[in-house]
Amino acid sequence: MTDLSALLALQEDDLAIHGIETRLAALEPRIRELDTRRQRIVDGITRQTALVSAEEKKQAFLKDKISEHRALIDRNQVQLDAVKTMRQATAASAQMEQARKIVAGEESDLLAINRRLEELRGALGGANSELAACEAEQATARGEVTTQRAELEGELVTAQQKRAASAKGVPDALRSKYDRIRNKKRVQVVVALNSLSCGACDTAIPMQRRHAMMSGTTIEMCEVCGVPMYNAG
Repeated sequence: MTDLSALLALQEDDLAIHGIETRLAALEPRIRELDTRRQRIVDGITRQTALVSAEEKKQAFLKDKISEHRALIDRNQVQLDAVKTMRQATAASAQMEQARKIVAGEESDLLAINRRLEELRGALGGANSELAACEAEQATARGEVTTQRAELEGELVTAQQKRAASAKGVPDALRSKYDRIRNKKRVQVVVALNSLSCGACDTAIPMQRRHAMMSGTTIEMCEVCGVPMYNAG
């Protein structure tokens, strides 16, 4: 096997690896999309839960205050029943009236809180149902992604092993140049001549170098972009 054929075989393996890695990378946006959708619902549930908790605290506080003020009304009623003068009766009645107004306002506020709680709990229940439906829907998709990833990772290991074997057939100096160019994120490293020019940057090849490449087995480095070139015939 010539150096050129060995280098082209190595490049073919690298292109196969690149293809597998590209397919693996393509799975990531799908996973992120699934995660983002689920997280959006979870965040909504967190907000709804916090709102419900806040309203429940207000509800409990108002219930306690209403109980206190009703107890005050009861005490004032007892005092009113026991008064012996008009002045005492007037004072007790005024206190009862004030307490009743406070209780009426608090009960109105409590009704509003009860309505908000009902709405919030309904929204929270809907969000939990949405999350359950989302997770059920995603179970299949996530399973498919997991299976595809495992298959591709298996293909990648095999391709990398094949690449390692191919690399042994390329002279060290040539493989070092090739790897240095490939590591610069260039997918296609070894290029065929494009008529009389470099197939990568289209720079014209000097006549004497062109003659050397006519055999189809010689590798020359482009003087401009530095890639290995060969004559495909």
